[in-house]
Amino acid sequence: MKSKIQVAKNLVSFQVDERIFPRPVVIGAAYMFIDRCYVQLARAPKKFVEVSLKGKKKVSKQRLDLLKGEFENELLHQLIRVQVAEKTDSLREVIVGRALLSAEPVMEEAGAESESDQELDYLDDPLGIAVPWEEKYGDDKED
Repeated sequence: MKSKIQVAKNLVSFQVDERIFPRPVVIGAAYMFIDRCYVQLARAPKKFVEVSLKGKKKVSKQRLDLLKGEFENELLHQLIRVQVAEKTDSLREVIVGRALLSAEPVMEEAGAESESDQELDYLDDPLGIAVPWEEKYGDDKED
């Protein structure tokens, strides 16, 4: 990726090919840099994204070039994350599904109604936690 370094403007800009690094990958990489520099993404012709990184403080040409290199590494990192997420999507769904199913209450007797099937009344307080403030802490009104 060719870069354009403008030391006077404290800026490095370059283009990223969306055919190699899809837009969500570029946005994910840009997000990782927002604490270190100002990031601007713009549409460039022919499936490219123009990335501009501007230092928040005055930085040298070497530091601007280093920022570009770090951004390229982050692009690779984000691309691998997306690829791993795509490959493990079905496994993740199975694990979450099993976890949710195991969280349901176990019925003690076959055919017995579960708690979710019973009529629950908001006034029922089996744990005794719905005690009025005055009963719990006393009435502190001064007459």
